[in-house]
Amino acid sequence: MSKPPDFAKLRSMLGQLNLDQAKQLYAELGAIVQTLEQQSTSPEPVGAKGREVVEAQRIGERLYQLERIRCGKIGCKCAGVNGVLHGPYWYAYWRNEGKLISRYVGKQLRQVE
Repeated sequence: MSKPPDFAKLRSMLGQLNLDQAKQLYAELGAIVQTLEQQSTSPEPVGAKGREVVEAQRIGERLYQLERIRCGKIGCKCAGVNGVLHGPYWYAYWRNEGKLISRYVGKQLRQVE
C-alpha cells in the first residue's frame, strides 16, 4: 500500500515556486482534475457476453459503442459459438449515481439525452 502524501511538506515546497512555475503547475493540475472527473462519471468500455465491440467513442460524459450482438433466440443465425452476430448497432453508456446506464441508439450514431 502506498504512503499517503505529506501535505504539510507539499505546501512548504509549493511556497517556494515562482509565479511562472505556479501557473504551469495550476494548468497541469487542472488537466489532471478534469481527467479524474471524466473517469468518475464516464464508464469504461463495456464488453458483455454475446457482444462484440467494433468501435468506441467518447462524446461528453457518454461512451458510445458500435456493437455486434447475439439476440439469444434459439435457432437464430447468431446462436452458438460460430453464429453470425446482428448489427452493428450503436449503444450509449453513462453512469448515474454510480449505476451504469445503457441505451440503444440505432444504426447511425447520434447523441442521446
